Amino acid sequence: MTTAKKTLLVIGGATASGKTGLAVRLAQFFQTEILSADSRQFYREMSIGTARPTEGEMGGIRHHFMGHLSVATAYSVGDFERDGMALLSRLFEEKDLVILAGGSGMYIKALCEGLDVFPETTPADRSYWEHRYQAEGLSALQEALRTLDPTYYAEVDLNNPHRLIRALSVCRASGQPFSSYRSGQKPARPFHCVYIWLSWNRAELYRRIDERVLDMIQRGLLEEAQGLIPHRQEVALQTVGYQELFDYLDGKRTMEEAIALIQQNSRRYAKRQLTWSRRDASWKHFHPAEWELLLAYVQEAVQEDWGWEESEVVEDEIKWRRLTLKSGQNPLHAGWFRLTKKGVVERAEEAAGRHADAQNWVAHELRWRVDGAER
Repeated sequence: MTTAKKTLLVIGGATASGKTGLAVRLAQFFQTEILSADSRQFYREMSIGTARPTEGEMGGIRHHFMGHLSVATAYSVGDFERDGMALLSRLFEEKDLVILAGGSGMYIKALCEGLDVFPETTPADRSYWEHRYQAEGLSALQEALRTLDPTYYAEVDLNNPHRLIRALSVCRASGQPFSSYRSGQKPARPFHCVYIWLSWNRAELYRRIDERVLDMIQRGLLEEAQGLIPHRQEVALQTVGYQELFDYLDGKRTMEEAIALIQQNSRRYAKRQLTWSRRDASWKHFHPAEWELLLAYVQEAVQEDWGWEESEVVEDEIKWRRLTLKSGQNPLHAGWFRLTKKGVVERAEEAAGRHADAQNWVAHELRWRVDGAER
């Protein structure tokens, strides 16, 4: 396949939604390679608990940024952006399309859009929150961020103290929410991003999460966690699946309680991922069973430089959300939807448009937006 512009095809979705399987299938179709944006899969010692794909599951496709670091290695989102851009520069010399897959929103945005410029913090700012963390635990950081920056609280990995301390240090140094600094000018990218989000019925997704946790236990997650005890204070291990088992190994809870808590915390993490995705109109939603429809959309979006935009519209004193499909900067078609005070979603007729395919895709996406809000 040849395109006028290089394309980064981004596969997102909540944990256990099937991102890896879809990314492999698309990579086989387009004969390309995959970059992982799952920050937990970077670490070689964390295989089972991060659902890192096996050689068989990789389907003969080359994967990058998987198991290339030790848990003791400090690796920031800025490091990932730098390394990812360098790798893409090399891959795009031979390929027109490369795939980025993962559920770590900050890492996806860093590679696709670039990082914002934040105010400098002092060692005292960071030291303050580090001492709070040591004295009062992770919950103290979570509660402080919920108060100081509820927007970032709703999307950050709340089990990652490194990210919480960084955000809180910015809040303390500037007096402003961390999230307020994330709307600046971004560097231009020499590629076009097409975003696909795997969507499930909420109950179905939670069932998949619960089943995957049990499968991880059967494949040796407890033994993996036990071997990582000497590294338990590393930032990479402040995450779901390991912390609960460390508590079990410390005798603080039973194995049954640990498994139930891993399932519960995984569902909570999935909910935050879904919240994050709804804040960004770029994603086109598909159920994994819609393979042929999804593939047709990707091919058209790549060729036509498609993207999505969401804005607010007021008509007869009623606020609507306008969802617009664009080709470059040119609007093709739009539709409206809104969430009433009772929590019921209403959808208006699609706005007038002359692009038949665009009209169909807007109608399809509106159904997903409505269904997703109702769940």
